[in-house]
Amino acid sequence: MSSFKNAAQAQRRTHRERSQPAHRKKFGLLEKHKDYVIRAKDFNKKKKILKQLRSIADEKNPDEYYRGMIKSGLVDGKHKSEKDNSLSAEALKLFKTQDANYLQVKLQAEKQKISKLQSILHDTTQEKVNTHIVFVDSDSEVESFDPEIHESPLQKVEKTPELQKALCKMKKQQYSLLRLRMERAESLNKAASQIKLQRTIAASKGSVKKTIDEETGEATYKWRKQRAK
Repeated sequence: MSSFKNAAQAQRRTHRERSQPAHRKKFGLLEKHKDYVIRAKDFNKKKKILKQLRSIADEKNPDEYYRGMIKSGLVDGKHKSEKDNSLSAEALKLFKTQDANYLQVKLQAEKQKISKLQSILHDTTQEKVNTHIVFVDSDSEVESFDPEIHESPLQKVEKTPELQKALCKMKKQQYSLLRLRMERAESLNKAASQIKLQRTIAASKGSVKKTIDEETGEATYKWRKQRAK
């Protein structure tokens, strides 16, 4: 039975949709009925929405008031509302404490990496002199001792120009990494001190006076003297 259906389908004529005529190629593809249905539904949907909005605008009471009108309005013809994302004082204090702890952890990690790099790169401007102690059994061997015979194999190896170039390149990379880590540690230290200052200002009860130096641009805070009870 299935083979009969397949044979019948094979004899059917394939349906070919009409294409755009040659003299109308400038208008693009020829719109089919299914395309028209989609376009008509979208048009009618927008038309219905506009009709509803128009009726709402006609029936609007000019004296009505809602609390949401305080933080909302039209900006360039578009309705925008300001969301109140403010946090309580306790939440802000907790967040700043966590931020300060995170910065301190990162700062300590950077300081450890800097000290490790400095220990590797310290005194690299001068060539390191290696020493090798040789023990002999008698004074006669001391007099007849020849240092060249007992020279270390590592000292006999001469540095080729390629090796010196590679070592110089590696040293420059290490110094650039050290400079970047020191700059990052300095920025982390400034951020931690700024958060600490903000926490101090928020926790203070008296009035705070802020003065800015015109030359350096640094801010200085002064608290009013209060008598301790």
